[in-house]
Amino acid sequence: MPDYTFVTYSDLPDLDPDDRLGADELERRGFSVKTAVWTDDEVDWARAGTVIIRSTWDYHQRFDQFMRWLDRVGAVTQIWNPPSVIKRNAVKTYLRDLDARGVPIVPTEWIDPAGPVDLDKLLARRRWRKAVIKPVVGLATSGVRIVEAGDRSARQHLDALLTTGAAMVQPFLESVHTYGERALVYLDGVYSHAASKEAFQRLAVVGGAGEAAVVATPQERSVADKAIATLEARCLFARVDVVPDDAGNPIVMEFELIEPTLFLSLADGAPQRFADAVLALR
Repeated sequence: MPDYTFVTYSDLPDLDPDDRLGADELERRGFSVKTAVWTDDEVDWARAGTVIIRSTWDYHQRFDQFMRWLDRVGAVTQIWNPPSVIKRNAVKTYLRDLDARGVPIVPTEWIDPAGPVDLDKLLARRRWRKAVIKPVVGLATSGVRIVEAGDRSARQHLDALLTTGAAMVQPFLESVHTYGERALVYLDGVYSHAASKEAFQRLAVVGGAGEAAVVATPQERSVADKAIATLEARCLFARVDVVPDDAGNPIVMEFELIEPTLFLSLADGAPQRFADAVLALR
């Protein structure tokens, strides 16, 4: 029985090489680490040791199955991050909770599938010339579309999303291209490092979508710290993605607690800090 099992998905059965750095560091310290695909029915999760979720990048396509998997595995072994945290984070309405607790977020309109919505009127009321439409359950660019007022296909896209669940509309921030997103990584609640990443990037292993190491500004750190302070349970890892608003102030775009890339390869000592965090939770 391994000490730890790192969990991935079928398209990346041997892990993202970035996650492998963390696994290798644990093995260097004398611990056994296995890799498993979360949808593999042959895995005996009761004998998996501590389960660490990593690149389960298809969970949004099998959402109900993933929720059941969390319950089943959580009943027989420890999972990081905790299932209760993951379940709350799996629906992007968590942003509304952050906003209510004083964390600045990208302005968001929440669209309920039960009621009709006039997208053009919404954009006019908000004075958003361009906007981004997303499903409330999604990952990376799945279901995400940049739209403009008067675009008939935009209304059709929103209507299509609403046939499967709720959606959200946010302003398109030019800063995502001029400045980029900043992903701030926390390990066991402590800030570790940051990376720049492109907005609307495709799923790729670290380095495959133009990411680079950066130094987070004090303002970015302050906003990310506020998000971390809202956690109601101890977490092995967290990633806070921030962007500047039109006034240049950092705001939260995503608070990633399920399977975020941690960019361990982009920061000196990050694999060691990850292993330290894992062992601190034993």
